[in-house]
Amino acid sequence: MPRLGLRPWRRGDSPPTGSVPVTVVVLTRDEEVNVARCLDSVGWAEQAVVIDSGSSDKTVPIARSLGADVVDQPWLGFSAQRELALRLPEVRNDWIYFVDADEWVSPQLASEIATRLDATDCAAFAHRLRLVFLNTWIRHCGWYSGSWVVRLVDRRYAKYDGSPVGERASVDGPVGRLVNDIVDEDRKGLASWLHKHVRYAELEQRKRGLPVPLRERIRRFRCRDRTETRPLARVILKDLVFPAVPGRPLALFLYMYVVRLGLLDGRAGLRFCFFHAWFQVTVDGLQAETLLLSSHPHTR
Repeated sequence: MPRLGLRPWRRGDSPPTGSVPVTVVVLTRDEEVNVARCLDSVGWAEQAVVIDSGSSDKTVPIARSLGADVVDQPWLGFSAQRELALRLPEVRNDWIYFVDADEWVSPQLASEIATRLDATDCAAFAHRLRLVFLNTWIRHCGWYSGSWVVRLVDRRYAKYDGSPVGERASVDGPVGRLVNDIVDEDRKGLASWLHKHVRYAELEQRKRGLPVPLRERIRRFRCRDRTETRPLARVILKDLVFPAVPGRPLALFLYMYVVRLGLLDGRAGLRFCFFHAWFQVTVDGLQAETLLLSSHPHTR
């Protein structure tokens, strides 16, 4: 295990097993490599629900053997799947904590969640992702500092925004921030990571659609959902500035590797920044293909 200063929660740690009135929701498909570690690390929660979308491996039997409630639900998309989870009658708590199958929760984070929920006026909480890539914690590249994500929500005041990828919770109420991080450490390997990001690139291209003029981007920015939980600076950079940057893949690589010091993450940092530039190349290529086909509908 990389030097994270953390380990997964296990029985005997604080808070005690099943003591926190939270339902952990894990979305799965063929996650037998990761799911046991994930579910073991959330044993402090009163309930765990696995929403499986057609696993052909041992994901479901493993989840049931660890006491999770399993719901079989064909894949609806990232946002729609989470929105469905918020409304499931099987869910016994209003506080829902979304944990991905390749993530795990430390005792420090579990204890903080238990403490904050005891006395809070918040409708949701955000924390950062401590990403492990090629056995290395990616501390730089602008990734860790900007990795705030809302995962712990009171379902009475939350909904999901409908995005096919990069889904975000819209929260009607204050959003608190947790000090401790969740750890994202996929055991499936690099090939699986790359295949997954090709699928993400396809979804990202569909989300973006055809290139949008600056005036329209500004209009959308002004009309954005006020319950959005992304930091304002990130919205401006991603939605307004970055689409207008020439040579975006190269610009992204230089920004992550040089400006945001990805070089300090060693070889893993170099590859991480390169693959993010490659991701942008892939999205741009798919977008160019869509534009070509829309201009010449009979082109094959």
